[in-house]
Amino acid sequence: MIQFLKKATAALLITLLIGIVSVMASGKMEVKIGDRVDFVAESTQVSPAYKWVVKKGDEILSTQSTRNFSYQFSQQGEYTVNLTSTSGAVVESTTVHVLAGDRYSRPAMPDEEGGEVVIPGVTPLKLRLETLPPKDVENQIALLGESGKVQFLMSQSTGEILEYRIDKNIFLDSDGNGTANDDIDNADDDSYLTGGVWTAEYRQDESSKIAAEVTLVDKNGKKVKQQAAILFKEHRVTGDPVAAWEILPSSGDDGNVHLYEDPHTVSFYTRPSEGKILEYRIDKNIFMDSDGDGDPANDIDNLNDISFKTGDVFEVQYKKTDEQVIAQLIVVGEGGKGSRVQKGFVFGDKPEPPAPPFDEAVSGGIQLTADKVFVVKGDPITFTVAGLEQAMDQYLFAWDFDGDGEADKETEGVNTVEYIYDFPGVPLAGVTITDKEGNTADYFLEILVKDAEVTKADFTFEVDGNTVHFTNLSTVSMSLANKTLSYQWSFGETDPDSYEEQKSQIGEENPIYHYPKAGAYLVTLTITDADQVTDSKSAEVEILQDVTGVVDQGEAEITDSGTGEKSPLFVKLLKFALYLILIVIGLTLLIVGGALVFFKIQQPDLTFEELVDELKAKILIKMGAHETEGLPASEMPPQPPSDIPSPPSEPEEETSAEPAGKEDSKTPPWMQGKEVIEGEVEETPEESEDDDEKPPSEPPTGETDAPASGKGPVPDWLKGV
Repeated sequence: MIQFLKKATAALLITLLIGIVSVMASGKMEVKIGDRVDFVAESTQVSPAYKWVVKKGDEILSTQSTRNFSYQFSQQGEYTVNLTSTSGAVVESTTVHVLAGDRYSRPAMPDEEGGEVVIPGVTPLKLRLETLPPKDVENQIALLGESGKVQFLMSQSTGEILEYRIDKNIFLDSDGNGTANDDIDNADDDSYLTGGVWTAEYRQDESSKIAAEVTLVDKNGKKVKQQAAILFKEHRVTGDPVAAWEILPSSGDDGNVHLYEDPHTVSFYTRPSEGKILEYRIDKNIFMDSDGDGDPANDIDNLNDISFKTGDVFEVQYKKTDEQVIAQLIVVGEGGKGSRVQKGFVFGDKPEPPAPPFDEAVSGGIQLTADKVFVVKGDPITFTVAGLEQAMDQYLFAWDFDGDGEADKETEGVNTVEYIYDFPGVPLAGVTITDKEGNTADYFLEILVKDAEVTKADFTFEVDGNTVHFTNLSTVSMSLANKTLSYQWSFGETDPDSYEEQKSQIGEENPIYHYPKAGAYLVTLTITDADQVTDSKSAEVEILQDVTGVVDQGEAEITDSGTGEKSPLFVKLLKFALYLILIVIGLTLLIVGGALVFFKIQQPDLTFEELVDELKAKILIKMGAHETEGLPASEMPPQPPSDIPSPPSEPEEETSAEPAGKEDSKTPPWMQGKEVIEGEVEETPEESEDDDEKPPSEPPTGETDAPASGKGPVPDWLKGV
């Protein structure tokens, strides 16, 4: 890298001429405040990648990734310029220390009293942006078809410009830092430092809205910006060919394109030609035979470029010459039909920037500013003229808000004014300042005015106990092709447990939220559309009682008789008893139904009514019941043995003699086989009153004292018969 330092120093001495006092062997140099230094990197590595970093103390002021690097040292102090060269795994680095100070005087001019007044060599910061295709009066660039290229040129801007920044689309975050409108897409291109031509490619489907922004930054950190909307229009491809083109740089007042650099790059855009075109033929100079066939009239310099078939941007470099240069475009359609246009080019010296009108302008301080980057139609915007050093009563301000060249309002001694735009677009607001001596100066500022039909947040809700159903009613701007919205709900909930359980509802379109406690909750819906425009709406939701105190609708309120207050405990017990009864009934029905099904499977011939009777008998038997009347004989319960005889039924008249050897079926079992003699009854002692409840005497079992005649004792139930 020592080789680099030597070459960089040599290049520095050649290019600066003034502003460098010395370059020391230790890698130090001195410059005057405001001097610009051009650095050139030299390396022995194969295809290295360069990285420049300018620091003042610990603050990084600028970075660049090109071989050539230019920086203007605008403040007094010591700077470090570091270069890192990387090729594969090989990394080399070197540092140059730059001391910026006013050791040398500035240019001076005599004052009225014969003395000298130092004049800072500073011109006002003013942005002059040219584009291809050209932007219209509303700062709109029209691309024909669904894609195309746009070229930006800022080299005609004035002021001590440090950076020419271009953000190709302020609605896209190309550097991935989370902010869409701070990108510097040309940071790795020479145009970042020189303001030369930079080309950007656009597609209709890359964003719902496209707007490029160009920013100039001067040595004091001041900035001026200009935006241009990118639109896509249908390309006319029918009819006879009609040649038309657009050229960058644009034509001067005399109709010619004026060139100053050597060589100077010129871009042609021929797609505005109309009709069904097969070829777009460009001859960069009809007086020069570029193909060497001896006929300069038949050259097609873009024959091997895509622009030959599409009419897209085609770049040509012209070397400085005193001879006349005329470029030509011929478009050719079907059947040999065609059309032709020509344009003249003139080389000359670059004009000097206009002299500043005020002392304040000489110091580079006057600017027209606004309090907003963009404004919605119908909303106020405030303009201010900053940088005026004299008293305000020394100035008259004429304000032109719509850019039509006519003053819409005048103020004397007041440098701030408010205005409301009632139309969308990109108007060029301006102010004309006139001082007491009659000097005037114009300052301009482009304003992006968006349509009033913007995205709007709205919602309704319905409270059901402690549950709230939210319904989204938000609308999207009709100007957006992508109608998608993102939602962010804030339910006003402070309970972390409830939030964790329901945080999935935050991004829903129509969420359902459960509040565990009574209270008033502030709910806010924030929506964001595809254009990154946001809007919010808030509403208060009132919950009347806690979840634990909720009573079903239609249920009577039960209160304590003594106090008249509600008794939640009694209500809970009542509900529990009711639930328990229902459970028991349900289980009973389930068991009975299961039993019937089981019996039906075992005895399919029986009807369900017979099964019910049989199941009933089984249940009664299990419960110990003795009522068995009407039961089938097979289901009769067995009679327990008893020593007490059953009373006989009424005697019936004997109709026929019983067969011999057969016992009377009506005779008690314990009397069968014994002879009963009518009229003889065995005497028994009288029973006492205490024996009324005693059972009758047991019948005789075994041997009796009956006489041989066969007579025996008479049972009690035969007495008196």
